[in-house]
Amino acid sequence: MFFPVLEQGQTAHFLIVPANVYCDGRLLAALSARNSLTVLVDSNPPQFVQHLIQNPSGPALVTRDFLLACSDSAPVFEELKQKIDAREIDAVDAAKVDDYIVSMRRRVRPLCFSATPAQDRRLAQRIILDSAQNGTLDFPAYVHAPIETAIVSRLCRTRITPNQITIAGLVIGFSATAAFAIGRVGLGILAALIFGVVDGLDGKLSRVKVETTKRGEWEHHVDTFVENSWWAAIAFHLWQVGQLPSAFYFLALLIGSHVLNGFAKRRARAATGRLLDDVGPFDRAFRLIAARRNIYIWVLAFGFLLDALPQTYVFICGWAALTAVVHLLRSVWICNASRRRLVLTARVL
Repeated sequence: MFFPVLEQGQTAHFLIVPANVYCDGRLLAALSARNSLTVLVDSNPPQFVQHLIQNPSGPALVTRDFLLACSDSAPVFEELKQKIDAREIDAVDAAKVDDYIVSMRRRVRPLCFSATPAQDRRLAQRIILDSAQNGTLDFPAYVHAPIETAIVSRLCRTRITPNQITIAGLVIGFSATAAFAIGRVGLGILAALIFGVVDGLDGKLSRVKVETTKRGEWEHHVDTFVENSWWAAIAFHLWQVGQLPSAFYFLALLIGSHVLNGFAKRRARAATGRLLDDVGPFDRAFRLIAARRNIYIWVLAFGFLLDALPQTYVFICGWAALTAVVHLLRSVWICNASRRRLVLTARVL
């Protein structure tokens, strides 16, 4: 039985999550960080979802002693309600949990609500799908976003996993590389455009289905390798056909700019705890057009249609360099401002 196992175990706390609730992982983490009997509440739920929220919301952190003291005749949640009425229990308030997610570059209000009636199912689905969408995007990504969401809303009901989507994306990505290398530029651009949408599916699907893994973090490094293989393959094609003899010099400029860009972003994150693209209004606006894979492919697509591929390749390499300069200057400014704040704080103390 359950209680004899508890008496023999060493764990002092237990996190109880009803099977019929949707609960943001940050709320569960906040509960797990407590050291005493704690329930989850929401003192100020957003208006559009107020009718779905219950207080307490369901999940609770209970102690071993509390469970052992519960009688066989009274459910655990009845005992919790009695503790709440007697004010003998702590609470985590969802309205006061930090709603900013650094990796997603946006604020996402953490919510917890029970399974909804049929008339509210569409609202609940929209809440879950919206919480999986990254913020502060480049312009092409704003076009991709509704397409990705529509696809994920269907994929999440299947057995297809995020890792399978990642593998499919890699096949498409390396197919684009091969197409560029053999001179089938139009086919390569089409594959790269498809990759731009597919690349956003695995992350969204993993967040919706709660199937995020440490291996998923390495997917970004693989994506970078795939993207760089495109620029190298295009440079090889342009050099081979004689349309741009200096193509590999421009490729070096592109790769070098990406390295400097990464350095600037790491410095800014170390100083602010945020990604450089989301530090301030200028950074969010610049992200719309800053040198990135999606921008490159759209520019190259226009160049291909206008029979100006060499010129547009030179342009994206120059744009990468200019973006790196802008981000380096912003990084210096942000780091200096951070140091000045630290000095002022130290003087006040």
